[in-house]
Amino acid sequence: MSGKYFLHDNWKFKLFKKEDASKVPNKILKFSKWLKAEVPGTVQTDLLKAELIPDPFYSDNEIKLQWIGELDWHYQTSFNLPKNFSLNKKIYLIFESLDTIAEIILNDKVIDKTKNIFLEFKFEVSKLLKKKNNKLEVIFTSAEKYAEAEENKYGKLPVALRSERVYIRKAQYSFGWDWGPAFLTMGISQPVFLFQPNEIHIEDFSFETLSIGDKSANIRIKFSADEPFSSRMKIKIIIKGSDQKIEYDEVSPVGLTEFVNEYEIKDPKLWWPNGYGESHLYDLEIKIEEKNIVLDELKKKIGIRTIKLDLFENDKPTFRFIINNKPIFFKGANWIPADSFLPRVKEDKYRKLLLMASKANMNVIRVWGGGSYERNIFYDICDELGLIVWQDFMFACASYPENEEFLNNVKTEVEQNVKRLQHHPSIAIWCGNNENEWIWYQEQKKSYKEMPGYKIYHELIPEILKKLDPLKPYWPSTPFSNEEDPNSPLSGNRHQWAMWSWWVDYKKVRDDNSLFVTEFGFQSSANYKTILSVLPKDQQYTQSRIFEFHNKQVEGPERLFKFLSGHLPIKMELRDFVYLTQLNQGLALKECVEHWQFRFPQSNGSIIWQLNDCWPVASWALIDSSLIPKLSYYMVQESFSNILISTSKDGEVLKILVQNNSLNQFTGYIQIDYVNLITGKVNKISRKKIIVDSLLRQESNSLAVSNEIENGKGLFVISLRDTENKIVNRNYFAGMEFKYLKMVQPKIKIKFVEKENIIKVSTDKPAFFVFIECEDLMFEKNGVIILPDEKISIRYTGLVRNSKKEPKIFCTTLNQYLQ
Repeated sequence: MSGKYFLHDNWKFKLFKKEDASKVPNKILKFSKWLKAEVPGTVQTDLLKAELIPDPFYSDNEIKLQWIGELDWHYQTSFNLPKNFSLNKKIYLIFESLDTIAEIILNDKVIDKTKNIFLEFKFEVSKLLKKKNNKLEVIFTSAEKYAEAEENKYGKLPVALRSERVYIRKAQYSFGWDWGPAFLTMGISQPVFLFQPNEIHIEDFSFETLSIGDKSANIRIKFSADEPFSSRMKIKIIIKGSDQKIEYDEVSPVGLTEFVNEYEIKDPKLWWPNGYGESHLYDLEIKIEEKNIVLDELKKKIGIRTIKLDLFENDKPTFRFIINNKPIFFKGANWIPADSFLPRVKEDKYRKLLLMASKANMNVIRVWGGGSYERNIFYDICDELGLIVWQDFMFACASYPENEEFLNNVKTEVEQNVKRLQHHPSIAIWCGNNENEWIWYQEQKKSYKEMPGYKIYHELIPEILKKLDPLKPYWPSTPFSNEEDPNSPLSGNRHQWAMWSWWVDYKKVRDDNSLFVTEFGFQSSANYKTILSVLPKDQQYTQSRIFEFHNKQVEGPERLFKFLSGHLPIKMELRDFVYLTQLNQGLALKECVEHWQFRFPQSNGSIIWQLNDCWPVASWALIDSSLIPKLSYYMVQESFSNILISTSKDGEVLKILVQNNSLNQFTGYIQIDYVNLITGKVNKISRKKIIVDSLLRQESNSLAVSNEIENGKGLFVISLRDTENKIVNRNYFAGMEFKYLKMVQPKIKIKFVEKENIIKVSTDKPAFFVFIECEDLMFEKNGVIILPDEKISIRYTGLVRNSKKEPKIFCTTLNQYLQ
């Protein structure tokens, strides 16, 4: 069998040029000497571990640390060849990623110069290696200097933010974005290792579901080897499910390097998106054998599912995904890189964030085009959790070069990443870029066909996908339409940024008829504990310079106040401001996602900007950089329920609507309660049984809106309960904005039941948007509306206490701001 030897030890680094030491603040001369390095890693994180720089995220240290990305750096290690490796056979040196402009030197011989962080680099080095004392060096050139030189050579292009960024194939957000800092990282960003294959090695692999029927599915398996198959070799295909095992013995295609065959799977278990059924995965093994000896093998998880994108229905435009022959409403969030320093994002962080997305009833994650193609484990987890992936190629908010060297670089990038990711059942669509055509049309007032970079998304990428992944939908950009305006509501998909970014209030969403919305959002502060950790003591207030520094959108802080003043009271204490901006974000997202879900199947998707953050910041994220969900996260969780209840006011009549976006019929009850906000008394108005078929919307009740509600003295709480009387979904209707209301103050009781890992929450008066914070606990539900005589059980994860002391609880409600 083949061998792999990781080269992660004994790395050291220093400034490449001694004269650059004068450019280092305070002239810290030790930077010109060798320092210990970690691989995978970056220069910034290595300097941080050496305690030579402060925390890059604290205060405004971002500004003070820009010099790091302006200089060149030198990495070096030494190693002995493993005893099980032979210099008489091929040995490959493999870098899974290099960030970004790098020169690789092995035993004083230059191997290559690289220019793309999104590529894997593989070199046959058996003739350069020695049994002992091998020296491997990587010299990194400043990404800023390289990009500026390329821009000077080819000319400045229309680009949002820093214009030079488009000339380097590096994660574009590292130049700074409207939610993230600028840290131009350098380093060996993913694993590096020696690899010695056996006589033959399996390389590229692809899997496709060709069709599914009532009792069978047709699949295609394809792979290639690094050497031609011989007549002595046999191929074994093994497919294992939870209750079945299928084996195929195949004759090798002698003289060829590619194997392809189709198979019928009887009674297949299908892969479904989260909320629609089991996301079943099969274990696939491919073995190349000779005389019962395994020469090489490949193991993958595969899912059987079909997917198509319908753009027309009855000759009218639509934008609807059909998975396993069922229309699926896409509900989820946009993913940005989970740290400014990519090597710090490990499997645990991926899993926590994606699990939170799944538990928020999301079924789709969009990997945004200004970040990075994520590591394999990210897509493995999405497969496991049933999270559909909308996968952008890494181009964002700009025109891009079309010179030959750049296009060849991009071609290799697209080919490599499509081959690497194609087999994942979670990946539903490839998308050419983020907002390039739309921004060109808006700012240049010309057809997007004249945009530099047009041929990348409309010629180069689709040609590659036609060969490598022809069954999966491809969309040139997001947003994109068949109209002159790429962001037209008449066809295709849209980004809805009139709300928030263009100062339009979120309630205007009721006029939006988008077919599919891939970006929309609303800002709030990071959680109190998170934002406090980066604010110096004299800056811990809402209009401090550093608090505003941790909001990267132009006039972002002003928007927080403007939109908060429209709906909720403004409180200047930092903890109060955090709660209220997060509540306002939740109310805005609730309004939007419920509107589009209740328009299904006219509207077919709502993907929130954004799921996560890369540093402590006021942003559009639902989960902050400490992996703490905001109040808005829990409100989205409620509004993304597959069984959803909402209201629609028509004159003096309030209609109660139920949407069933699941594949199963729902049977339950609708209960309507009137809450007197002055006294706290609750009167049950009605309780009605309801049956809603799969993928249908139904009007259940209608009732008059009383003067008390119109005048703000009361409101309706509408609860959807299952046949066991458990609350499935809850909503409310108020006659005026919350900021105008007065509410009685509740006494909330919280009891820990540690054996069951739950808390039981009750109240003597109606309590609205009850947000519970407790040390390091993570709650599965939060921000709930609780009525008297109810006991809400909420499961938690984490350790309650390490001593006999009661855990410290902080509980906030909307009521306390409306006295």
